[in-house]
Amino acid sequence: MARAAAQAAALVLLSITVLILIEITLRSFFGRSTQITEEYVAYGLGTMVFLGLGHALRAGALVRVDLLLGRLGPAARRFFEIATCGVTLCVMSFVLYYLSVRVGRDFAGGTISMTRAATPMWIPHAIVAFGMGIFMLQVLVYMIGQCLGATPMKEQGAIE
Repeated sequence: MARAAAQAAALVLLSITVLILIEITLRSFFGRSTQITEEYVAYGLGTMVFLGLGHALRAGALVRVDLLLGRLGPAARRFFEIATCGVTLCVMSFVLYYLSVRVGRDFAGGTISMTRAATPMWIPHAIVAFGMGIFMLQVLVYMIGQCLGATPMKEQGAIE
């Protein structure tokens, strides 16, 4: 699921690129604007970040501060990894809960953006919540792996 979300994030990046090129062309040659580019590029950026988080964690591409972890023994490192995953899951659960409440309120209240596009706000918020859910699943999988004795992840390109 994390890989599919990352592929969707890549498609969003492609869509953003096309939208920006259309905007540049319209402004340069026709003196017009789509008047939605800034709004949808912002939504796209949020979408890319949150849909890509789970895959980035799985691939070891997230920045990790190895200053402490590198000095710990295997048992202490495993404990620290499990504890930080637990804290991450608690914090992200809190954020996901309130984001989900926001999605529900936006949907029920028909909240739209205050721009010309009048985008229903539950759509970008729901996509961010979905991406956060995928990230939380990846953290949970990593935490379970640590509990079962899996090798701790290394940051990509880490020098040991």
